[in-house]
Amino acid sequence: MKTREGLIAAGLVAAFLNVGLAPSQTTTDLTQQAIGMQSQQDASPSTGSFRPGAGTVIVAELMRSLDTKKLKVDDPVYCKVTQDLLYKGKIIIPHGASVIGHVSEIAQASKVQPQSRLGMIFEKIILKDKRELAFEYPAIIGALAAPIKRGVSPTTRPEQMPVQMQKGRTTGGALIDALDANASLAGANMPSSTGAIGPSNRGVIGLKNLRLEPVSSKGSTIVSTRGEVKLEPETQLVLLVIDPNEPK
Repeated sequence: MKTREGLIAAGLVAAFLNVGLAPSQTTTDLTQQAIGMQSQQDASPSTGSFRPGAGTVIVAELMRSLDTKKLKVDDPVYCKVTQDLLYKGKIIIPHGASVIGHVSEIAQASKVQPQSRLGMIFEKIILKDKRELAFEYPAIIGALAAPIKRGVSPTTRPEQMPVQMQKGRTTGGALIDALDANASLAGANMPSSTGAIGPSNRGVIGLKNLRLEPVSSKGSTIVSTRGEVKLEPETQLVLLVIDPNEPK
């Protein structure tokens, strides 16, 4: 009887463990796909020891202005990563890292052809410690957006004001004392920002007369329907690493 009970208990434990493992394995697989980890890489890569593969999506912004009237093919293009890229809950590519690419196509506007074209391809990431991560395949632009609008917004909410309040004091009394000592904080202006894009955005956002030609693994081309393509510093980009052998 005891032997039979023991077998039943062992079977229940095994079934419980199998059920518990399945979600974890699924999460790991999805995480690898999300950042485009190459299948031959170690299951737990460290920063600087892998190549961002197909499926990798990076949100960045231009570090310098771009103007088709001043650029030529092969000129370098520099971007800065604005959102951390995670793998298994760890930061693999931190914000602040650089993305390096080059101009792949240039066509200036003219009387005969009023449209201008700017093609770009991105090859690698450079981390703050100077380590380089080459993309498995060239990264192209999946989305293009105006710079984030940064400013200040007025607030009278105590929890949003940068004031120091004494412990043990009532909120009202502490706030009044703090404002007496820092008169400029009355109706404080707090930093605010709008217009940030994310990994899921596609196409051109908030930029007039510009469009993206259909994305392909060969590169991405920004077309201005009126005059030259001109992009300000901090113009936002979503960069995609695409396998050229994947069926469309």
